Amino acid sequence: MKKILLEILGGGREVGRLSVFAKLDDQSKGILLDCGINFDEKGDPQLPLYVSPKNVEAAVLTHAHLDHTGALPLYFVTLSFPVLTTRMTKAILRPLMDDFLHISGYYLPFEYEEVIKMLRNIKTINYGESIEISKFTLEFTDAGHIPGSMSIILHAGSKSILFTGDINLIETELTTPAKYLNSNKVDYLVIETTYAATEHPLRELEEKRFVEAVKEVIENNGIVLVPAFSVSRSQEILLVLTKHNVDAPIYYDGMVREINRIFLAHKKFIKNPSMLKRALRNSYEIRGWQDRRAVLRERPAIIVASSGMLRGGPSTYYLKRIYDDPRNAIFLVSFQAPNTPGRMILEQGIFKQGGAKVKARVEWFDFSSHAGKSQLIRVIDNLKSSLEKIVLVHGEPEVQKLFAKEIYERFSIETVIADNGMKVEL
Repeated sequence: MKKILLEILGGGREVGRLSVFAKLDDQSKGILLDCGINFDEKGDPQLPLYVSPKNVEAAVLTHAHLDHTGALPLYFVTLSFPVLTTRMTKAILRPLMDDFLHISGYYLPFEYEEVIKMLRNIKTINYGESIEISKFTLEFTDAGHIPGSMSIILHAGSKSILFTGDINLIETELTTPAKYLNSNKVDYLVIETTYAATEHPLRELEEKRFVEAVKEVIENNGIVLVPAFSVSRSQEILLVLTKHNVDAPIYYDGMVREINRIFLAHKKFIKNPSMLKRALRNSYEIRGWQDRRAVLRERPAIIVASSGMLRGGPSTYYLKRIYDDPRNAIFLVSFQAPNTPGRMILEQGIFKQGGAKVKARVEWFDFSSHAGKSQLIRVIDNLKSSLEKIVLVHGEPEVQKLFAKEIYERFSIETVIADNGMKVEL
């Protein structure tokens, strides 16, 4: 029987930059599964390893986040091939790529022309659809991570691989859980491990804690700044505030404005589009500098703004103007990577090296859209009857080491911690 070969191009012993090349051992061509970037300590983009574009039959993008998509235009400098993803992901990619080029273009080995070429080669697929490419049959299923996200099952002969991408198994205000827990037989599992050492709090309790904290600041006539990712997290926060009937002016600013319009134009990927419409009706869109200055004169107020890690965008503008007043608050709701301003505020109470102390209230709330440890175990438990091997990607090395040990102790299934450059034979 032919063997399946996986080449780990990115996401090995790191969170993000996920990219895996899958092919059969008697074929030169194969399928590229995601092609993301990471950022170094200075904020410069780091690309994954690379296979020759002539060997790529097609690429599949699990969702729009740059740590899964940001490097793909590099493959379109010389050649073209089909890119498979959902209609929602395709729509989100254009503003994300535009922003990425605007901020990091100087450091990238491709330009806007390659981004356009990549977008033109996208062939949209639907959940539940099957497609044959490069001797594989591909199935696509909702991953529950963000609207439009998907996991992929690759079938080759009698064997199959589940490539999870980023997954979420809980219901949020915006998305429904991943759909493949009762999947047919899966022989190999390539699974993300972002939070493989973390148990997320119950979402209802975290929502309540967040809303109570917001109300405390509002009652003290303060301004609440919520830096949030433009894709999914900002909309989730607007939905939570609306659901709990928070009585204060709510504003949103940054790329979230365009993403809101994309979400409403692709309603089938949203759990409750009418609720999202209501949330947007109950809040105000910041349209420019005049609006920004006016909002800061308003008390109390809630401002949801990109970027989520305070790397740039309007959230940094608001931060610099509210940080020194203890009546105000900075409520972080997105993942804070090491060496980012958001992480520095949480750990050191300053927003830049040598900067002034933040006097505003600072808290972090766990609104993660990634599966936690128990949920990842649940995925394996549901698939264990047929699993022969598990490959861990998209995680911190020490976390993966402990998680691999626990998997083997629980299920006695061979578990591999992926390294960049590693070739895994299945």
